[in-house]
Amino acid sequence: MNCNFRINPFHIVLVALFLLFGKVTLGQDTIRVMQYNLLFYGLYTDFCTPENNNVDDKDEYLRTLLGHFQPDIFTVNELGRGAHNLTRIRDNVLNINGVDYFEYATYTNTGNGWFANGLFYDSRKFGLYNEVIVNTVLRDINLYTLYYKTDDLALTQDTVFLTLIVAHLKAGQSASDQQTRTTMVTNVMNYLDDNDYKGNIMFMGDFNMKSSFEQAYQLMVNNPNQDIRFIDPIGVTGVWGNNSDMAPYHTQSPHTGSHPCYVTGGLDDRYDFILATKPIMEGSMGFQYIEDSYQAIGQDGLRFNQSLINPPNNSQPPEIIEALYLMSDHLPVMLDMVTVDVVTSLDHYPFEELSLTYPNPVGEKLRISLNSTKSGSVILNLYSLTGKLLISESFHYFEGSKSVDINVSHLSSGLYLLKFQSPDGYVSSHKIIKH
Repeated sequence: MNCNFRINPFHIVLVALFLLFGKVTLGQDTIRVMQYNLLFYGLYTDFCTPENNNVDDKDEYLRTLLGHFQPDIFTVNELGRGAHNLTRIRDNVLNINGVDYFEYATYTNTGNGWFANGLFYDSRKFGLYNEVIVNTVLRDINLYTLYYKTDDLALTQDTVFLTLIVAHLKAGQSASDQQTRTTMVTNVMNYLDDNDYKGNIMFMGDFNMKSSFEQAYQLMVNNPNQDIRFIDPIGVTGVWGNNSDMAPYHTQSPHTGSHPCYVTGGLDDRYDFILATKPIMEGSMGFQYIEDSYQAIGQDGLRFNQSLINPPNNSQPPEIIEALYLMSDHLPVMLDMVTVDVVTSLDHYPFEELSLTYPNPVGEKLRISLNSTKSGSVILNLYSLTGKLLISESFHYFEGSKSVDINVSHLSSGLYLLKFQSPDGYVSSHKIIKH
């Protein structure tokens, strides 16, 4: 989503010069995203106890890992029951040693299960725009929408958005388990489809899948709605589980032998994922995946059915390998993106003969005044910030001045995206504030 003008609190004039060079100016910034199953963080049971899964120790391991890799966005599974665990990670792990800018999204656990998902983000770079819970038959799947804080955000009120879907799907490989995963993913994909989500979206978490042939996975990557098809950044398809050819991608489990809390058996499953939509992979809407940046941290491809530490692992510094080994029975996955400018017109202004003015913010009516040097036509579309089309109008204009009123009284207060399109397909995009 982008905007090609500077917002005046009372009035906006669109002129050809702005659109000639119009774009969202993001500068150049690298965004690191990490996803991690924290293994019963802050939750004690008769098998995961203060002795074998101590939360104070886990904080130390997390400090080591996050301090080294410094993600801007950190999503988690198996966060123990209670919002205090989010606060604990923010205050004891992330916001330390002079850092004070990490925030977290709202804690949810509608089924009051043992654990929940979580999101932490660098508030210097991102703000939390929206949060949605997709209720499932097992546990919450969370949809968090962040907005990127562009350098001129205060002046232009223009930004790009990133939606993060964080899921911990049903474990187990029975037909019933697979069907539950299918139901969970179906709920998410139907929600995205029904609410016209598109653009920069990631689907991440512990998927508990053995292969890319599973129906739940196919719903993600081959969805009939191309706007919500997800892409595996490393493009690895086939049978992931217990397959030595897939050793470089396995994320569970770093442990062999037996342990009352950790899953053991060595690394032989690819359960942890970050998938992304086409705009992220191609960089068409403000964020672009950096090729070859996706990794399962600590995985060197040499430990099929073996532990993370035996044979010796030189893929990361020794303190990182030790923290990974002791922290969880999963490895975190991580990727990098770079911010890219979104150019909306390449060589000329599409409405050279037309200037448009309208009040901003708007109230009950959006009055658009046209001042033209010749006749023509224009299509106006108004979208929610999730990409849902709310209003579509087309009108003709002639030489001289004309005003058109569009009723927006039914819309809630907030930000909307206004797009003008010429008959030859050129589009200019602008933010509207509704009182």
